[in-house]
Amino acid sequence: MATVATQNAPSLRTQNASSLLSSEMMVRFALVPLAVAICYCFEWRQLRFLTSEANLRVDLLAGISLQRLSYDTLAWRGVLYRYENACTFVDVWFGCLPLLWQWGRGLIKNVLFFSGMALALFAFNVFRLSVSDVLFAVGLPWDLAHNVISGFAYFLVWVWVWRHRADSAAI
Repeated sequence: MATVATQNAPSLRTQNASSLLSSEMMVRFALVPLAVAICYCFEWRQLRFLTSEANLRVDLLAGISLQRLSYDTLAWRGVLYRYENACTFVDVWFGCLPLLWQWGRGLIKNVLFFSGMALALFAFNVFRLSVSDVLFAVGLPWDLAHNVISGFAYFLVWVWVWRHRADSAAI
């Protein structure tokens, strides 16, 4: 009898830890829309300019000569490109905060992690935009060149987030 109780005890602890982790992840997932909503309370004008400028420069390397019309608008062969917040991936970064923040890591380490992540997302996003522009320039319809590529890029980011989520160290 005592052996049976001892064998069941670890699985009860594992089950309790598992339900705690899933409860924590549910809270984290619930905070994602709030974090993204907070992001959209700001215009991010400087980031929109930096993103459009970096995209303009990378496109130039690919032989696509965009023209700046304003801080957030470029033109190419009569097509206007207006950079909104979503074009900067700032909403993605904010959405990652609740999922990747690790309380045990401390404030400074979290800030450093998310700063590095911001730079990586910026570079990946500019690459995504330029790939879309090249595909559009060679004749693909905008929906395929931009929207499908964007969906694939978002998917890649969220796969990365899932693999690096804050609760993964405890699992």
